[in-house]
Amino acid sequence: MKRYFYSIILGVLLIFSAVCAASASSLYTADENKDGKPDQWYNMDSKTVRHLEADRNFDGKVDYIADFNEKGKMVSQKFDYNYDGVMDDFYYYKDGVLEKQEIDSNYDTKIDIWIYLYKGVYIKKYEKDTDHDGKPDIIKDYEK
Repeated sequence: MKRYFYSIILGVLLIFSAVCAASASSLYTADENKDGKPDQWYNMDSKTVRHLEADRNFDGKVDYIADFNEKGKMVSQKFDYNYDGVMDDFYYYKDGVLEKQEIDSNYDTKIDIWIYLYKGVYIKKYEKDTDHDGKPDIIKDYEK
């Protein structure tokens, strides 16, 4: 009888563990413009948002993506500023502080501006590809 009872308890614990593992990362949605269709998607791990996607102009296409670390600090952001379905501005963070920005200023899917920051605010270095060959033509290093 005890053996049967322990088998049931062990089975319940295994099922509970599997359910908890499966629900460790959950997807949530939001409808900001109240049109009945989701326009924000959140992936949460425990109580922290780890990944967020949004349709900022409500056209059905994702035009904003953000990723967060386990402490909830920003890791990266991607924007589609001209709403063509292709991300064209990229922000990279370290410990939640903005370190680098990459921009596709002419919307040709190639990065042509690189900005390196100090303390998330001050520009350390700036690079620009003016002829769009993939290599910076203008480089301004404020640390030198």
